[in-house]
Amino acid sequence: MTLRGCFGCLKFLVFVANFLFWCLGLGVMAVSLWLLFDAKLYLQSLGSHRVDYFIGTYIILGVGAVITLVGFLGCCGAWKESPWMLGTFFVFLVFILVAEFGACILVYFKEAPYQGVIENSVKATVMKKYHQNSTATTQTFDLIQQGLECCGAEGPSDWSISIFNGYIENNAPEIGIPRSLGDPRDKLGRNFNLPQSCCVDIKSNDCLTAITGADYKALRAEDVFTEGCSNKMVSFVEEHVIYLLAMVAGVLVIQVVGMIFSLCLCCALKRIEDFKA
Repeated sequence: MTLRGCFGCLKFLVFVANFLFWCLGLGVMAVSLWLLFDAKLYLQSLGSHRVDYFIGTYIILGVGAVITLVGFLGCCGAWKESPWMLGTFFVFLVFILVAEFGACILVYFKEAPYQGVIENSVKATVMKKYHQNSTATTQTFDLIQQGLECCGAEGPSDWSISIFNGYIENNAPEIGIPRSLGDPRDKLGRNFNLPQSCCVDIKSNDCLTAITGADYKALRAEDVFTEGCSNKMVSFVEEHVIYLLAMVAGVLVIQVVGMIFSLCLCCALKRIEDFKA
């Protein structure tokens, strides 16, 4: 009676663990499909890294599909008490663990080219996507500029050559800044606009009045964010990558525990079959 109770408890634990694993796979697939097919959003154009971006997204989609399949095998194996399904689940999970561990090492030692992808995506957003009939892009980048206290890709002058200054389609007040004649990107010698999210205090009019008629180089840090968002975002990722790796490590631990439980259940089923024989 006690043995049967332990077997039932082990079976339940394996099923629950694999059901969560299956849900994780579905979530990864959903995110990757969103990145692939929502062409109007933040990371559509990445310049020279566009191919790398889509390849990476397809890889994530494939990983999500594999995780979903493996979780399904584990659930079915536990529910149907099938040793071959549990064994297949165990083998697949070993390969997934090795791949995840390798990816963590690449990210930790900065071998993964995420820095170039981030920099190119920010430049593409500022120059091509911001206010180009994409509310999601506008709101996302406004949150980034306010949250990271930055403006433009490398600085405020990036907005002088952006599509944002070709036609402005937002209702928020914008900041007119004269282009500095010494700026190599200055072609017309006229004012250009900055999004209001570049203001240090977005609710104050000081940002609007302090720079009216001023030279670009005279912009004050207390009025407008003067640092670019590319370096800020790279620094943010590097500062928080340890937390991401900690989360991945937690998932790895759960997977290892699931592997152990599955192996124990598989061995128990084998013993039961041998005993019946």
